Amino acid sequence: MCPDSNRRERLRITRLSNSSRGGLRYLLGVGIACCLIASCRPRAIEPRRGAATSASQTAGPVFFVDRAAEVGIDFQHETDPPGSYFLPEIMGSGCALFDFDRDEDLDVLIVNLGTGYSAGGMSRAVTHRLFEQVASGRFIDVSERAGFVSQSLGMGVAIGDVNNDGWPDVYFTSYGPDQLFLNRQGGRFDDVTAAAGIDNRHWGASACFVDFDRDGWLDLFVANYVDYHDRVCTRVGGGGRDYCGPHLFSGTAAKLFRNVTGEMTLTNARAPTDVTLTSGDTPNRAARFQDVSMESGIASQRGPGLGVAAADFNADGWPDLYVANDQTANFLWINQHNGTFVEEAILRGCAYDAQGNAQASMGVALGDLDNDADLDIFLTHLDGERNTLYLSQPNGSFEDATIAAGLGSVSQPFTGFGTAFLDIDLDGDEDLVIANGHVKRPDAAKRTESPRIGAGASRSTKSPFTPDFWSPYRQRGQILLNDGEAKFNELIAEGDDLLTTEHLSRGLAVGDIDNDGDLDLVVNRIGARAAVFMNEIPRRGHWLSIKVVDPQLGGRTVYGAMVTVVAGERRWIRCLQPGTSYLSSHDSRIHVGLGTIDRIERIEVKWPEGTQTEFHVTEVDREHVLARKPD
Repeated sequence: MCPDSNRRERLRITRLSNSSRGGLRYLLGVGIACCLIASCRPRAIEPRRGAATSASQTAGPVFFVDRAAEVGIDFQHETDPPGSYFLPEIMGSGCALFDFDRDEDLDVLIVNLGTGYSAGGMSRAVTHRLFEQVASGRFIDVSERAGFVSQSLGMGVAIGDVNNDGWPDVYFTSYGPDQLFLNRQGGRFDDVTAAAGIDNRHWGASACFVDFDRDGWLDLFVANYVDYHDRVCTRVGGGGRDYCGPHLFSGTAAKLFRNVTGEMTLTNARAPTDVTLTSGDTPNRAARFQDVSMESGIASQRGPGLGVAAADFNADGWPDLYVANDQTANFLWINQHNGTFVEEAILRGCAYDAQGNAQASMGVALGDLDNDADLDIFLTHLDGERNTLYLSQPNGSFEDATIAAGLGSVSQPFTGFGTAFLDIDLDGDEDLVIANGHVKRPDAAKRTESPRIGAGASRSTKSPFTPDFWSPYRQRGQILLNDGEAKFNELIAEGDDLLTTEHLSRGLAVGDIDNDGDLDLVVNRIGARAAVFMNEIPRRGHWLSIKVVDPQLGGRTVYGAMVTVVAGERRWIRCLQPGTSYLSSHDSRIHVGLGTIDRIERIEVKWPEGTQTEFHVTEVDREHVLARKPD
């Protein structure tokens, strides 16, 4: 019996109690064996008769213009002089959009890789750069005051208020020990990694904060990549050196750190002396975590993890964890409500593509593409493969809808990393953006050369280290517009900087930087300057920006909340979780494009523990702050 040929049996299996987990593993093994024998494959949603099997190209207006230099974002991603082929450098670094000083506008944090590693050690400390937005809409560099300094190669970043004081804190993943910085106000952050009980010495990739045990304190999940050691690899088909692939190294287990700050007491001799027990607004509260990777089951499987997403994928009211693995099956860790997780990606149809292939998964985006009130998953992949759209099904499983959505061949020339669903044109449905860049020199596989858009595609910003080394790896970005029925058309616009400038792009973060109601992008690029893509399309529709906070938790943003905007028969569903994309963190405000709708009826918030509140707000084209009332 194949799991994907009998949905009723699959659903029955996933509902087994925790006391039957041994039986679950047995049934899972039987299902896998049956699939191998019968050569069954995950089901794909077939396109309707006459439907296109790949995205058509649509000429349109310019959306994004790179304004980094004009607004004062002067960041150069540092790498060693090219030629070492040290694998971490081709994986790139991330970025974040968050309001670190709580002045109601977004600030920009960009992760730096560093230099000196090819000589066997870091030549100097790595400084991650923090840019504060000031009243004029420009940014000033406050990195020295922030103190984000590391002795590790910088990879990813996650943002979350870990001590419930209302101020967002920062976690950096690294090739080398990760770091946790607490926000002490005034633009100052303290490295509290050791004191907080954080110890991740694997190669950390993407991370996110999630309250997996629903106790009101944000826990931390970190996807780790491979157990890398420097070695010489050559190009496919022979020839010169190139970066090694992940298949040459062992995968590593992810880390899950439970936030136990709320359980600490002032009499605990092991606790820092500035600990308090309750939520409040003091910036001096410490934070404490416990590594529960083993007892939770998260460490029971190893993989080359890159992207992460935390959400309630099976609609049981508890957050689950999805991991995008590079060239192996993806993981979906289902929360068992008792501090443990069971991996069910194969059972639920989101481990492999429709042909049963493991793909080189990098970036992750979440959204409700088909307006059925549950979350769909999009993954970016290596050139030669197809990016994958998994549409959620009513029974808690997923089906590969890539071809039906028109996302098939359009992605095959590209290697995608940072990605997000967002309503770019405010027409009421979620579109798709992708930051691209090769990991293999394309002269070894000429069929994957990226198609260009007009003459503008010849423009590229070269690394100051050498003008030529990175050029073969560079690719343009992509915008795919949703037609309202989860069918996508690739936008072609010769003046759009995202689409016509070629770069080696990695981390991508989304947010309304200038608070004008549409969404902008920050992209971190290997060996080049970061881009700040401002959305400059003429206004097409109405919009909402939504903050969801809990005064009982120090006023922090409530990660994991499900937000529904209601207007007549139309409903927009959003999950509040900024820690998706690739190595990056989005603006924590929820943004909804409304199209022609100029008045809504209400906003519904389903809180992480399952209760629901209705907010009777009607005005559009503004920000709403939804604060939870005391129980």
